[in-house]
Amino acid sequence: MPRQKLRDAAFILPFFGLILIMPPFVDIFFSARLLGGIPVILLYIFCAWTGLIILGWILSRRLVTDSDTAEPRPPTLHPLPPEQRDADG
Repeated sequence: MPRQKLRDAAFILPFFGLILIMPPFVDIFFSARLLGGIPVILLYIFCAWTGLIILGWILSRRLVTDSDTAEPRPPTLHPLPPEQRDADG
């Protein structure tokens, strides 16, 4: 995925999360039903939260490891000239 699309997705993710946990949307899952002894609304909130964390983690990893951001590393500085490093080595 191009870097700009990843940045756009990372920008939109918090707003998407806000919509997922807003009361009008959460009220869809508000009922007296239990699933495995846990209220459905709690399962929804924690699954949405976990999903947002995982999506954020994936986006951040892809943004960091994107080939567009790869910058060359500065050369390693050695305290000794090459001749002395080889002799001591």
